[in-house]
Amino acid sequence: MNYDEVENWLCNDLPFFQNQGRIAYKENLENISDLLNKIGNPQNNFKCIHVAGTNGKGSVSYMLSKLLKEQNYRVGLFTSPHLLTFRERIQLNNEYIDKESVIQFVKKFKSLSQFVNFSFFEFTTAMAFWFFNKKNVDIAIIECGLGGRLDSTNVIHPILSIITSVSLDHANILGNNLISIANEKAGIIKKNIPVLISSQNKNDVINVFSERAKKLSSSIFYTKKIVNKYSNINLPSYQLFNIELVKSAKSILSQLGIKFSKNKSYKIIESYYKKNFFIGRWTIIQKKPLIICDIAHNIQGLKSVFSQLRKENKKKHIVLGFSSDKDLIEIFKIINLDATYYFCSCSNPRVLNPKKYFSLIKSINKNFFLFNNPIDAVKEIIDKKSDDEMVFVTGSSFIVADVLSIFR
Repeated sequence: MNYDEVENWLCNDLPFFQNQGRIAYKENLENISDLLNKIGNPQNNFKCIHVAGTNGKGSVSYMLSKLLKEQNYRVGLFTSPHLLTFRERIQLNNEYIDKESVIQFVKKFKSLSQFVNFSFFEFTTAMAFWFFNKKNVDIAIIECGLGGRLDSTNVIHPILSIITSVSLDHANILGNNLISIANEKAGIIKKNIPVLISSQNKNDVINVFSERAKKLSSSIFYTKKIVNKYSNINLPSYQLFNIELVKSAKSILSQLGIKFSKNKSYKIIESYYKKNFFIGRWTIIQKKPLIICDIAHNIQGLKSVFSQLRKENKKKHIVLGFSSDKDLIEIFKIINLDATYYFCSCSNPRVLNPKKYFSLIKSINKNFFLFNNPIDAVKEIIDKKSDDEMVFVTGSSFIVADVLSIFR
């Protein structure tokens, strides 16, 4: 098998949540545990940090990996979803896993499907652990895929657990209220392992975490509230909470023996952001006209990016689409920016055709257009509009991925 054949097998032959939704989700850790046991439990051979949450976990994971790499540590990063290539998910020192390693793992362990009915995410998680062990990482940042308690990554024994902001998302799997979702996220808290919680969370959510931490004799830490010290830093405001998490994590890790230089962490992180930061997170993909994309896809995430978008003093064109499991009634309550909207379906079957929620679209009383795909929408805007206008792409990682594909 060559690399293209391997990626096709991974993404199309295995049960894949990104394409199929809930039916690809395994509600236990038996499969992943069995699979890891068969390949030698590589996850037990390196230090790791576990990151869960509804919004911000990808950004926090990426910033932490950058910060640790800056200290000359050999750093693994496992994150999801991928937007342009499967290899984005598994990184060593912020470089994508090499194609040969992906091919090697699949050829070596594909036959285990006879004994373990693994999903795409289970197999990919095992690949990440195998790769990090093979490359002798000093530490790996492991981002949960979905939830926490039953997520395939929740077989590790981290030196630190981190929970970012928690809000309503994937309600058909995690529960339709914050307490239920918080209980799922709290599942990554381990006995006698410190846990760091974002101050963005509501008190009743924090109570869930503190009760579990107390039960497991785990030290619990909270980030400080955001203050004006960041006023001179050119970052989207919603990322400031994520910076506070990374700063707090740095302090805890220092107590655990991880050495850092005295450089101010937020200054280091700002420099990364200027270099285009983390793909799909307020990514500037073109400056004239300005085109920004962000994979915000739930109510809290969209509130954050719309708040940031208000600061852009340009005529706005917003290209967006939504997966079928989203609460569109609540989402449309926050679609109130003065802009022209382009509602799209896309190449992924989980994204709704906008004709299915046409009544909601009409209810916002804004100029709008419907498109079969976001690529045609963006091309039409670019062809007809001037450089003093801007395009913002959001609502779904699938919508963003399609647009990014024409700028790669």
